[in-house]
Amino acid sequence: MRKAAASPQFQADTGRGLVEIISRYIQTFLWLQRYDEGKLHEPHGQHGGTLPTAQQASEDLTTLKQQLMAKGEATDLFARPRGDGLGVLLGNLDQSAFGEPAYPTIESKAAHLLYFVVKNHPFTDGNKRSGAFLFVGFLHRNGRLFNQNGEPVINDIGLSALTLLVAESDPKHKETLIRLIMNMLAPEAEQ
Repeated sequence: MRKAAASPQFQADTGRGLVEIISRYIQTFLWLQRYDEGKLHEPHGQHGGTLPTAQQASEDLTTLKQQLMAKGEATDLFARPRGDGLGVLLGNLDQSAFGEPAYPTIESKAAHLLYFVVKNHPFTDGNKRSGAFLFVGFLHRNGRLFNQNGEPVINDIGLSALTLLVAESDPKHKETLIRLIMNMLAPEAEQ
């Protein structure tokens, strides 16, 4: 597509612009088609992925809370745990079934981490922000926050949109949403 946009036949800026848009967002168009057709597959992904302990996650969230409070963007209620919800959630993500990890790939763990924090409300306030923060922290911890070109695998606008999509989603669409997130995180070779 990019070669076509650079060819002499595309003299008009609008023609080049259209081809550039198509080539830049081709993966998005493919995901949307697969979603519409119910054919979003679960990518193979990269096995492994180290989750933070509940204590590490709590400490990281405390640091975020302090920074947000200093800016007047959070109150003391932000990321205040409700019971041991976060510990249980992280424990569930690290469980195995029949000797195999229940969430075997980095993409699977990351997608479920975001989904479960946002939907299960382990905190009295700030579940969406906490979920997004833990999601990118997990990707960073496992060397997957940036792609092979050094670009974020998901930018700040995409992270906001994805987090809100999870928050507003119907629980019966959980698996489809999880597969969409996993596809967004999959290495470029799998897309």
